[in-house]
Amino acid sequence: MKTTTPFSKALSFIEAKLQQVDGIRKPQLKFLSTLFEVMWTVPHRINFMNMGRFSSLSEQTFRLQFKKGFDFLDLFISMLSGKKKKEMLLVFDPSFISKSGKHTYGLARYWNGKAQRAEKGLEIGCLGAIDVADGTAYHLLAKQTSPDKTESRMSQYVSIIKDAAAELLKISRYVVVDGYFMKSTFIEPLQSEGFKVITKMRSDGNLKEVYKGVKSKGRGRPKLYGAKIDLKGIDKRKWKKCYQTEEMTGYERIVYCVTLKQQVKVVYLGKVNSSGYEVLLSTDRELSGEKIVAYYRLRFQIEFLIRDAKQHGGLEDCQARDEQKLNYHFNMALGSVSTAKLALWATLKNKKEVPFSMHNIKQYFYNKYLTETIFSNLELDLSCKKINRLYYQCLDIGRIAA
Repeated sequence: MKTTTPFSKALSFIEAKLQQVDGIRKPQLKFLSTLFEVMWTVPHRINFMNMGRFSSLSEQTFRLQFKKGFDFLDLFISMLSGKKKKEMLLVFDPSFISKSGKHTYGLARYWNGKAQRAEKGLEIGCLGAIDVADGTAYHLLAKQTSPDKTESRMSQYVSIIKDAAAELLKISRYVVVDGYFMKSTFIEPLQSEGFKVITKMRSDGNLKEVYKGVKSKGRGRPKLYGAKIDLKGIDKRKWKKCYQTEEMTGYERIVYCVTLKQQVKVVYLGKVNSSGYEVLLSTDRELSGEKIVAYYRLRFQIEFLIRDAKQHGGLEDCQARDEQKLNYHFNMALGSVSTAKLALWATLKNKKEVPFSMHNIKQYFYNKYLTETIFSNLELDLSCKKINRLYYQCLDIGRIAA
């Protein structure tokens, strides 16, 4: 006896979106439909061996399919098609992946934010989309950073966004990144593609007042800027108050940024009970200071997505050393968490009161696998009300109450 549940609807949602991907073949569609459920089922390390243990497919099948590659960006963008009318942002952040061995593709020294030092391992650039109203991030694309010194890491980060600019601009023109990307080599190429960048400046950033005086006569370039702005003690008479909380007060102003060689809007966030401050920057001068603060604060949602992918999606569990297989695994690890959130949490009417729990989703599918295996071997009839009730009781074992 089959009963429709939110979990069965989620699997149907995945299959429907896979069918919309151009050029996908029936065997690949069937494999990916199975793969999402398997990654939600495996309770520990998500590698080829364990995926083979928790599905009807062999370990070798997973290895072969991962080598074929797939257009994940097309799939995950189609999954967000229901959010076209919602306010969205693009977000990008690199993430360190621990990896031992000597022969894995991309192995080098990268910055590990958790350890606050450079360590040997892998790195991926994570591109996501943020639903502003729901305040959460969804995965779009992950691409491994190459240690090849012929191309700088910053240019590799830029290419991830530029190569998909046409599709990404349909989602949002705003790209939110942390202070590391406050560099002309990152911001200017994205501006040329039509993106607006929101980021955080250094506390000693070089800003100057926009020159509004009389233009000098004669030859030469008109004067662009005036005196340098002292960020340690701003003249609040020249700034507009735009943000206020118990901890911080925000002031906005259009200024000239020496690093970017252009006029930008900045938001100065001064702490109420101390002399500390932060400076946010937007290349869109028309965007309000309040929105700049709100958008930048949402940037951290990509960190939560990466955290969940490491804890529950097996982001650091891949057994492969091949570039293609690694890329496939990274996108599926992040995508499995993102899809679970989109299909099982974002559709809830009371999602503001119910936090997203990847633990509960994985616990359900693990319970489902064990229960169905045992019930099938015992040839229990689910049409019997007592057995059917017992079946659903088994699915809730170990789940965390909301």
